Parts: sequence; C-alpha cells; structure tokens
Amino acid sequence: MSGQRVLATVLVVVILLFVVWCARYRSQDVKFAFLNLFRHRRRSFSTIAAIVLGGVSIFLYGGFIDYSFWILKEQTIRTNIGHVQIFNQNYFETTNKSKSQIDDYSGLKKAILSDPALAGSISTISGQLEFTGVISKYESDTSSYFSALGVEPLPALKLGSFDKIISGSDLSRVKTNEITLGSGLAKALDAHYGDWLDVLVVNTHGGQGALSLKLRGVFKSGIKDYDDVAMKIPLETAQRMMGTDGVSKVLILLKEDNTAIFSDRLRQFIANHHLPLIVKDWREVSLFYQQVEGLLSGVYFFIKLIVSLIVIFMIGNSMTMNVIERTREITTLRAIGLKPMHVTRLFLLEGIFVGMIGATGSLVVGYAIASVINLYGIAMPPSPGQSVGYTAFIKTNSFELNWITLVLPILTATVAAILPALRASRLNITDAFKFS
Repeated sequence: MSGQRVLATVLVVVILLFVVWCARYRSQDVKFAFLNLFRHRRRSFSTIAAIVLGGVSIFLYGGFIDYSFWILKEQTIRTNIGHVQIFNQNYFETTNKSKSQIDDYSGLKKAILSDPALAGSISTISGQLEFTGVISKYESDTSSYFSALGVEPLPALKLGSFDKIISGSDLSRVKTNEITLGSGLAKALDAHYGDWLDVLVVNTHGGQGALSLKLRGVFKSGIKDYDDVAMKIPLETAQRMMGTDGVSKVLILLKEDNTAIFSDRLRQFIANHHLPLIVKDWREVSLFYQQVEGLLSGVYFFIKLIVSLIVIFMIGNSMTMNVIERTREITTLRAIGLKPMHVTRLFLLEGIFVGMIGATGSLVVGYAIASVINLYGIAMPPSPGQSVGYTAFIKTNSFELNWITLVLPILTATVAAILPALRASRLNITDAFKFS
C-alpha cells in the first residue's frame, strides 16, 4: 500500500471515529447537524448531486482503466512472455543474443520443478530460442525478414493463448519441419497453409543454417509489429538449425498472480545454486505496458484532482452560504453559552455527513450504471500498435477502486467544511444585530 493511500486511510478512520465519538457523547450535535441538511433541501441536493456525479465519474473511469490494465496485462503475459522470465546474466549486456544462452535448459527445468517452494506455483514452464533470419517463398518470388521463437509446442498453447489461429492449426501436433507465421508475415510472403518456405539463418557458430519448412498455420496476436515478423517453430528444430542445445530464455506462467513473491523465491533459488542467471518479471520486460500504464494513470490522477477541487468548492460555497444565512442563529447560540469549538463541531459534522452521503451515493449509482454497461460492453478501437479492437467492461471488484470512491468524497467534504466551520465559530455576538 502506497504512503498516500495509508495517509488517506488514516485520515478517514480519524473522521469516522470522530463521528462515532460525537454519536456516543454528543448525540444531540449529530442529530442537529444531520437535520440541518434538510433546512435548505435544494442547496443540499445540488451539493450532494455534484459529489455523486464526480464520484460516479471516478468509479466508472477507474473501473474502465482497471479492466484495460487487466486485459493488456493478460495479453502481455500470454503473448510469449509469461509471468516470470529467466535469462543468462549477460543477456541484456550484448547485442549478440546467441552468445548469451542458457546452456543446460533441461537440467534447470528439472531442478526448478523439483523445488517444493517453486513447483507448486508453476502452471507452465518452457524454454524459448530467439533468432532472426530471412524466409522466402520461391514460387511467388517473395522474401522477408523474420523474428522467430523456437517453442515447446504444448506449453506454447498457454504462453501464446492470445494468438488467434486464423488458418491451419497451431504447433501442438506437428512434425518437426512445420511452422506457424504471423498474419502480416504470411501476407507479405503470399504464403498459405501447406506451402513450403525456405529459411536462412546465421547460427550460433557464425555459419549458415538453412531448412525448408512447411507452413502449418497462420496466427494473429493483435499486435501488428509482432504479427509482421513473427514465426514459431518447434524448439528442437530451431536448436538443430541454430547448432545449439541451449535456449535464449525460460518462461514461467504461474497458477496465481503472485509474481513478486515467486520472483523473490526464484532469485533465492538461483543464488543458492550459484547459477549465472537473472530473473525478470513480465512488467520489467514489457516497455509498452509500462508506457500505457503511466499514461492512463496520469489521466486518472488528473480526473481525481479535478473532481476533488469541484467537491471542495461546491461544499465550501454551500457551507459559507449556510454560515451567512444562519449568522443570527449562530450568535444566539453563542449568547446562551455555546462555545466556539461546539459551533465548529456542528458545521464540521454537516460537511462530513454531506461527504458520507455523497460517497455512498457514488458507489450505489456507480454500480448501477456499471451493471448496465457490462451487459453489452463498450466497443473499443485498436490500442496503439495493435490491429484488433476489443470490448471493454467496467471492472468493479477492485478494492482500490471502491476504496477511492468512498474515501475521496469524505476527505474532500471534510476539508471543504473546515474553513466555514472555523469562520462560524469566530462570529461575534454583536454580528446578530446586522441581520434583523
């Protein structure tokens, strides 16, 4: 939990304890402050309505952002990235990835799956071999650059589950000389199911590797840049062509999203076995996700700031008008012995009640609108860099979303009530004569 959230939570708890204390020991003050909301119904309604409108905006946009983050996260993880990746310690320090491979992949996989602290969390573990080259279809005189992944066919079904097969089939039941291509690359080659393609690479020893491979299927991930160059090939075939028995990285898909805990355990495992490996989680290796998250989080913060300012000004204005209109009442109460702190408490309770009603209304109305929206969803255009749109929904089961929808109106209403409450407590008794 971030420091700001902890501070806000503490402040709200203090406010609620203050209300509980007043209800226990100053019940007449609580009753009087609550009934005062109905003295100017129109003004109270417009203030609460503004709070609810702002709260609902935060709730709906926050739910939309949460769903967008969730779908982007799942797409990122299940587009051949996984929750956690293991690399050779020199992988990110050299441009020649073939010189920074994990050599004993089978031994590493067996050791990880034998460790009880790690094995129980793993859904799928798979090695991948990255390489590039030129692929050609001589029948149509076409060639193109490709970026290939040597994958284990069965684990690839989970790690590439967002890759949609648009023709042919995946690699789960293929011979070693069959491949799948991204839709953009297949289109550039004018290649179709069953076509034979010639692949030329520079292997790990600096020599040439070449094979004729049969096109098993064409897939689309929705990420255009990836689909334009992607090729998947069985790991054994890729290793034979590249002249190596190693892998570029090991991908791990978890049963539950406990990435941080699992990553720490895996790093400890690597340290205990003195392995020349490093661990990265999916967020660290996905620059695109980080950029999108930063952009949308900034927009969400700006919306919360605007709503907070509107609520503060609305409540501050409403309570200032109350102070002006009730000057005679306030000074009369002061004249019969009411202390300034008592007056401050009355007006502060009014502001808190307005915030509590607004927060509750925001959550109720927000859930009602979100339920209607979620019946059909929101058709969204493709995200930047993607070629396929998606249907968005409002994600309402986020604790943080419900928390901010409740806390923000209460905090801002209390802050807005402080100045008018202090102003009311400082009125002079002689001011009553100005309002005859």
